[in-house]
Amino acid sequence: MNKILALLAFVVTSIAFNSFANSERPVVAVETGSLQGATEYNMHVFKNIPYAAPPVGDLRWRPPQPAVAWNGTRDASQFGESCPQPYVKNLSTGLALPGNEDCLKLNVFTPQNPGKDLPVMVWIHGGGLLVDGARDAQFTPINLVKNGVIVVTFDYRLGSLGFFASKELIAEAKAKGEPVGNYGTMDQIAVLKWVKRNIAAFGGNPNNVTIFGESAGGRSVTWLMVSDAARGLFHRAIAESAQQSPIRGMTEKRLGMAPETEISANLMKGIGAKSLKELRSLPTQKLVLTAADFEKGEFGGPFIDGQILKGDPIPLFAAGQQAKVPFMIGTNSWDSSFLVPGQPSMAGLAKMLREDPKILTQLYGNVQDKCIASSDAMGDMFYRGSTKLLADSMNGIAPGYAYYFDYLTKNIRAAYPGVPHTFEISYVFGSYPLMSQAPKIAESSANRCARIEQATMELKKKGIWSKYWYPITDKNDPQDIAMSEKMSAIWAQFAKTGNPNLEGQANWPIYNLKTDVMRSFSENSETITGLLKERVDYQMLHLREIYSLERLKSAF
Repeated sequence: MNKILALLAFVVTSIAFNSFANSERPVVAVETGSLQGATEYNMHVFKNIPYAAPPVGDLRWRPPQPAVAWNGTRDASQFGESCPQPYVKNLSTGLALPGNEDCLKLNVFTPQNPGKDLPVMVWIHGGGLLVDGARDAQFTPINLVKNGVIVVTFDYRLGSLGFFASKELIAEAKAKGEPVGNYGTMDQIAVLKWVKRNIAAFGGNPNNVTIFGESAGGRSVTWLMVSDAARGLFHRAIAESAQQSPIRGMTEKRLGMAPETEISANLMKGIGAKSLKELRSLPTQKLVLTAADFEKGEFGGPFIDGQILKGDPIPLFAAGQQAKVPFMIGTNSWDSSFLVPGQPSMAGLAKMLREDPKILTQLYGNVQDKCIASSDAMGDMFYRGSTKLLADSMNGIAPGYAYYFDYLTKNIRAAYPGVPHTFEISYVFGSYPLMSQAPKIAESSANRCARIEQATMELKKKGIWSKYWYPITDKNDPQDIAMSEKMSAIWAQFAKTGNPNLEGQANWPIYNLKTDVMRSFSENSETITGLLKERVDYQMLHLREIYSLERLKSAF
């Protein structure tokens, strides 16, 4: 399981982004000084705005501290550097790596004449809490802003710089009365606090803020939904492809996973550091994890610290402990694509998840592409099943909506067993013209497993992220254009009202497991009922068992 979770590092695609600014440069004043932005794609943009002090020196592995004011007018026309992270060929294009610890910056995109009190959408990027950043071209919110919302994107601490808790650090934080460990999540909360204080200067409404994110960003949304530290800082939430495998404990072994203190000790041993003081004096690159470090177990991701992250979302949602705000969650038809490189055999999966091998054979024996069968089973549990459970748990709390994204641009549809992880993002944002463009001739359905195995080999043996897993669109295809227009309008409508329904489209009901109706984004239908019901019901049963076992040991 640990190796599979480590593969969350290789999730989100990056394409180089060339901005096109004109001579009219807008100016805005925030609490720390004046900013001069730019105009791009019919939007006003303000980039590289500090939302916290650089987390360097003694502030490395400390909660985000207030940003320092500046004199004069700050140039806000260019993105800042990404947070430190490993380089992955193809995946890291455009991210200005190796990155810089002085990366706690955000970007604000507004209509050119925003007026007042526009809804605000705060985007949390994915990448397994290890890679990617706000300057990824996918996150250019062309159509969202066109639909009358303000979009905020930002960078947050990643890898061992963002998620770390040695025993000495825990003791230091306790002495200072500070939360410890999940610094990347603390950065996300600091952004929401900045938005609350400053977004009115851009024409935004601080009392109408939607958090949304994909993959690790979608998981972050679900963590913020159950975090007391984030209460009152957002008013709606959207989780895209929010995989819900359990998170580890800080000092105790949990569900077979080593505690974070053990992971942190392994990291210190690996780099030869014996104290927190030594760690804070090391150059940044010494702390950036590599693929070999993942294999050695030197990155454990997020963990339950009791203050920022107090538990797994599935049982906390079921117990009614989530924020009482409208919630939307969904999954892609092949979200488990990024699990393929580390997938076990079916026999291995049965042992790992404690499932009946005979039932697995019965449920998945007819999967067309045998090379993805076990990852597809994990997708039923951690994506499809968790999407249904979290949406259903909103009943009696606040409106909850579930969707299923099953659209690929037509010339590549046959080459894929479903829609891979991340492929919906550019349609939501309206950035699809900036993605890799589809071939002029339709690809064949023949040899799909050969394509998948080739992409897997490139990653495992060469450390290259295959273009097969890049979002691919066709900016000239009327279907692609229409899909983006539809999804951007729905996401913006939800941000405005807490209800994604739009006139002229199929009714999207509040989700419940009994009726099991989800909104479908595909070339054929607008709703889907009973999505892979037999398979997903079986995996939900085991997902419930995982968390019910944990509830017996927990305090709530």
